[in-house]
Amino acid sequence: MVSKVTVKDDRYTNILMGTVQGAIANGVLDSVREGYIPKDIVNEVGIIVSVWLNPSVSDDKNLDHQILFDIHRKATTNAIQKAMNDEPSIDWLLENQDKIIHKYFEKALKGE
Repeated sequence: MVSKVTVKDDRYTNILMGTVQGAIANGVLDSVREGYIPKDIVNEVGIIVSVWLNPSVSDDKNLDHQILFDIHRKATTNAIQKAMNDEPSIDWLLENQDKIIHKYFEKALKGE
């Protein structure tokens, strides 16, 4: 797991490297269990997950770790399923390239 932010505080570190990292590991295992990753290749492949977790999460006094865990676990499983099924296809990406807008790029264009 690779973080996209510089980790500067202990609470954020515990959330990212505890709850989120544990969820990702479970998502990978779920992907094997569901057959998205064939069991006979697990010792021959590597998975790199790049994670961006809003640093403000460490300020949330009502943070529900179970919800955060469940979201990241499911997202990991879904991403692996799509990747192993070559989704989206290159043809779809080429056809829809101008229709796909990155939400942070869109915010920048709007001056937000």
